[in-house]
Amino acid sequence: MTDTLRKCIIAETGYTFLSLDASQIELRVLAVLSRDPRMLEDLKSGDLHMATAIHMYGYTDDPVEMKRRRYKAKQGNFALVYGADAYKLSEMLDCTVAEAEAFMAEHRDTYPILYEWMEEKKTEAKENGYVISMFGRIRPIPELFAGSWKIREKAEREIVNTIVQGTAVDLVKLAMLLLRGLFSPSIHLVLQVHDEMVWEVPDGLLPQALEQSKELERYFPDYPYTCVIGKVYGNMKEIQ
Repeated sequence: MTDTLRKCIIAETGYTFLSLDASQIELRVLAVLSRDPRMLEDLKSGDLHMATAIHMYGYTDDPVEMKRRRYKAKQGNFALVYGADAYKLSEMLDCTVAEAEAFMAEHRDTYPILYEWMEEKKTEAKENGYVISMFGRIRPIPELFAGSWKIREKAEREIVNTIVQGTAVDLVKLAMLLLRGLFSPSIHLVLQVHDEMVWEVPDGLLPQALEQSKELERYFPDYPYTCVIGKVYGNMKEIQ
């Protein structure tokens, strides 16, 4: 359904879509904020999920098996960072609870500094009643002091989630503002989809816009963007 809807979005005649998608930005934010050395090193590979898969499951030349291992690592990366328990993780990974618990223990051993940082943020939030993003935005979480333990647990899961997602949003907005200042006024921002921004560029300005987009690398070196172009949003071509 998503692909079908995307193919309904077509650039105006004489224009081309330029899409810039922040690659794995939430996990990159986690690595930068926590300063976990292994996670930071894994980011250099360009694919943190694959690096996690290799750490936890090992490497094989079988591309199908590596794809499966990467998928499990990806599911686990997001689930554990945002507070999933062993039962929830077992559902996501289609495995037993015991296997999910083993995955959780291995993940913690792989990125110990990350988990120390997350516990620090939880302790601070419980003391202060709020969290702060990388850029100083404050979000109160009064539910941390609720009478119901279920409400408190839910609020605790929002601590790291809020810091990471709030920072990621700030970074994408700053990237938009940077490009808005660089791009010609005739280039229009037409969509923001999660961590992706889509610009509609006059065909004659496309080479210039692609060159100007490289400034993102200079201003946001820790947060690379994947660049694709095309006339139809659901059929775009990646630009290296």
